[in-house]
Amino acid sequence: MRRTTLLSGVLTVVLLVSPLSGTALAHPPDNPYDNTIFAPVKTGGVQIGLEKVSDGLTAPLKGVRAPGHDDRLYVIDQVGKLVSVNLKTGAQTTVLDVSSRLVPLGVGGPNTFDERGFLGTAFHPGFARNGLLYTWTSEKVTAPPTFPTTLPAGVAPDHQNVLAEWKMTATGVDPASRRELMRIDWPQFNHNAGDITFGPDGLLYVPTGDGGGADDEEVGHAGGNAQNPTNPLGDILRIDVDKRDSANKQYGIPATNPYAGLPGLIAEIYAIGFRNPWRLSFDNGNLYVGDVGQNDIEEVSLVVNGGNYGWRIKEGTLFFNPNGTKAGFAQRAPFGPVPPGLQDPIAQYDTHHEGHSVIGGFVYRGRDIPQLRGKYVFGEWSRLFSTTTPTNNYGRILYLEERRHGLQRVVDTRGFGDAAKRLGLTDTSRPPAAFEQTLSVFGFAEDVSGELYVLGNRSGVPFGTGGVLLKLTRG
Repeated sequence: MRRTTLLSGVLTVVLLVSPLSGTALAHPPDNPYDNTIFAPVKTGGVQIGLEKVSDGLTAPLKGVRAPGHDDRLYVIDQVGKLVSVNLKTGAQTTVLDVSSRLVPLGVGGPNTFDERGFLGTAFHPGFARNGLLYTWTSEKVTAPPTFPTTLPAGVAPDHQNVLAEWKMTATGVDPASRRELMRIDWPQFNHNAGDITFGPDGLLYVPTGDGGGADDEEVGHAGGNAQNPTNPLGDILRIDVDKRDSANKQYGIPATNPYAGLPGLIAEIYAIGFRNPWRLSFDNGNLYVGDVGQNDIEEVSLVVNGGNYGWRIKEGTLFFNPNGTKAGFAQRAPFGPVPPGLQDPIAQYDTHHEGHSVIGGFVYRGRDIPQLRGKYVFGEWSRLFSTTTPTNNYGRILYLEERRHGLQRVVDTRGFGDAAKRLGLTDTSRPPAAFEQTLSVFGFAEDVSGELYVLGNRSGVPFGTGGVLLKLTRG
């Protein structure tokens, strides 16, 4: 059976087998790697357990620490709420609600998949003193964009992704304190990235996807956005929120950004060549990013200033063929000219065979799971995927094993499914499928002690009250 559906957030035609049949979704039919396991995930890794911290959320995407608030995590719920969660009691307090600003969620209607919403938050390094925090939201088109649109005249954007500043008081975030820093036209509904994060340099890193659609070549992608530094799509931006020397006078431009001061180029860019850099984190000055793949490879990269991470010239360590009007695919030979100095990922695994969307995590610095100390722990959204029937709870918790040469090995943990089942997070009425049920993994969190948490729900869509915050424990 063939059906038009969404894979890794891309509208494309695939060969589809029901998730309940015990067979995973296939690559696009024109893909030469349809039956090839190019970058397999190693099984039999570290045993883990789960401890439920809080539930009743909808689609929690990440937990963020605020300076001075060590007893809690601030959870980003895709539907528009920033929720303070007490780590000892699990008690929740909504401190900000931006749901009225968002575009309606559910790309196919209620109870269907979406990548838009409230996608990221970051607390100012001086939050304990100034109370400032920042948000990334998918909003209705209500104002001119900060940068020239990539869309042709007469074509409206699907939405605008907006970076805003707020101030928190003792009673919550003051709605009247909102200050808009940046607004970007988005051609399609997907590839919104948005995991805004302050680096150790005190600057705000703002990841952007390529604008959505497929293959970085639909309307609003003329020539591809991710390789084009004249627009802000497919990049990681870096700004100084404490200065006001940008073109719109709402933030500062770091002088060390690679295109700062170059006419016609986006001075805010820190690195280019990303498809959908979904979740990111810093560890010892290193910036880790999970970049969601197209039809073949999910990747983890270490990002450096001025780096070019290849999309859409490359997908992982392979080259990418956009394949005209058909679904694009990776191949071993270059499809066209290749600029020098493209950065390869540090690790990768197969889209569809091993999952659908990499979920960036953290280097584990805690004590509860000593076998994981110093290892980058991250996730996979779900090995099976349906946009209309919420059956996406086949996520995985992965980590990297260093090798002396070449790519690091991606390793699957043990015990995730059993722990999720014990906590009542799996659907016991559903027949067994090809893979063990867990939950849809949306994101991770790190507390002040370096312990890690996983966030997700069992539907994979931004509806309902099945969202949970779970602590990773020793299995």
